[in-house]
Formats: sequence, C-alpha cells, structure tokens
Amino acid sequence: MNITSYNFFNFPYTLKSSIKKTNLKNESSKLSDISAVVTENSKVSENHYLLRLQEVEELNVQLKDTLNQRNKKLNEIVATNTKFISIIAHDLRTPFVSILGVLEILRESLNDYSIIEIEKYIDMVSNSANRSLNLLDNLLAWTISQNKEKSFNPVKINLFELLVDEIDNMDTSAKQKQIFLNHSIAPNVQVTADLQMVKTILRNLISNAIKFTNSGGEINISARESNEFIEIEVKDNGIGISHENQKTLFNFDVYHTSIGTKSELGTGLGLLICKEFIQLHGGNIRVESELGKGCEFKFTLPN
Repeated sequence: MNITSYNFFNFPYTLKSSIKKTNLKNESSKLSDISAVVTENSKVSENHYLLRLQEVEELNVQLKDTLNQRNKKLNEIVATNTKFISIIAHDLRTPFVSILGVLEILRESLNDYSIIEIEKYIDMVSNSANRSLNLLDNLLAWTISQNKEKSFNPVKINLFELLVDEIDNMDTSAKQKQIFLNHSIAPNVQVTADLQMVKTILRNLISNAIKFTNSGGEINISARESNEFIEIEVKDNGIGISHENQKTLFNFDVYHTSIGTKSELGTGLGLLICKEFIQLHGGNIRVESELGKGCEFKFTLPN
C-alpha cells in the first residue's frame, strides 16, 4: 500500500521532470537552430552588403568617367564656339570695311575714273558682298546644325535636280571668271540626306572650286554609286593645294584660308561646315590635290 501510494504520487513528478528535460533539450535545439539561422543570415547580409558596396563603388567610377567625358566635351564646345565667334567677328568685319572703303572712294572721285576703273571697283564691292553673304549662309547653317535633333531631317533627294539648281545659282560667279561648270550626274540618282545641308555642302565646294580656278578653267561634278553610299566628286583644274595645307583643311584648331585666283578672300569655315554636315550623315570627305594640278574633293552620302 505504501509502495503503491509512493509510486502513484511520485509518477507525476517523474513524468514532469522527464518532460521538463525534454522541453529544455528542445528549447536548446531551437536556440541552436535560431543561432545557426542568425549566423547564416548575418553572413548573407554581410555578403549582400559587400556586393552592394562593390556595385556602388563601380557606379561611382562610372559616374566619374561620365563626368570627366562631359566636362571634356563641354570644354571642347566652349573652345569651338569661342574660335568660331572670333573667326566670324574678324571675317564679317573685313568685307564691310572693304565695301565702305570702295564706296567712299567712288563717292569722292567718281568723275575722275574711267568706266573700266569703275567696273573694277564694282567687282571689288561685289566680291566683298558675296563673301559676306556666303559667311552669313554658313553661319546660319552652322547655328541650325548645333540642334541636331531638330534640324537634321533626312529625306529622299534627286541629286540631279538639286545639282542643276545649285549650278544655276553659281553660274554668275563662274561666268565672271569664264569658268565652265559641268556635271555628269544621271537624272535618276538619289540620296537620303538633309536637303539644306546638302545644298550647303555643294555650294561651298563649288564656290571653292570657282575661287581657286583660273579664267578659262573648268569644274566637273560627278557621282559614283555603291550599295550603301554615293560618292560625289567636285573636281577642278585650278591652282591646287599643297600637301602641307591639306593636313589642316578640316581642322578647326587651325584657322586656314587662302586667296583666290582673282584675290578673292575666303572665310575658312566652308570646309569645316561641310565636314560636320557630312559626318552627321555618316559619310566622310577627303581631298586629293597637287599644286598647279587642281583639286578633287570627294564626299559620301547614304544611297
């Protein structure tokens, strides 16, 4: 009886003790598991942090490179604009000084000059006025081109019709020097380009050819088609360009201008603008020339 009673009353205690030990063991296991998870999460968090830190460092390097590139580009733009403005200021002033000087001479002594002498002075004024107009045309074209997104509008152009119009526009200047303007462009040749830019390119190249060709000379314009591009050539039999000067023709850092065969003055900007417009179309321009043997300017446009 006592034994039975003892066992009966001690059983719950033994069971409770066993349960308590089991619970403690389970709790300890849980704590170990939680500790392992926390440790693992800490490692994951640390790795994630390191990866993020590496990404931020790489991004900082990229941002610095981008900033340096943009600063370099901005400095180039500022330098180019400063150079451009200085050229414009100089070249726009010179022809007006010439025009005013000649008009003053004629106003004061018109009766003292013969018809031939008066015609000579009129030619001087005409050349100066044409130079100013050409400079203003180039200035306008260059200004518009700076906003490339809005100003660049490639369309299908009939090269034959465009060239005939430009030759008609330049015909008076050519006839004054008794220079023959010829072309061999087929009537069906087309290019994909910005109309105003192509006009500016052709006008500058033909004007230069007239400027550096002697009286009685000739200028020939032709085109050669390929799968992707059309190469257009403006060739003259004028005075040519030295190899040394050819190196600086398309370099904005070197201001280059020459006097024509009838003392025509240039702006030095025409070829620079031609290069910029042609490159905007994905083409290129080059020159082949020898002193005394004329020039060949060749440029490409999308076919």
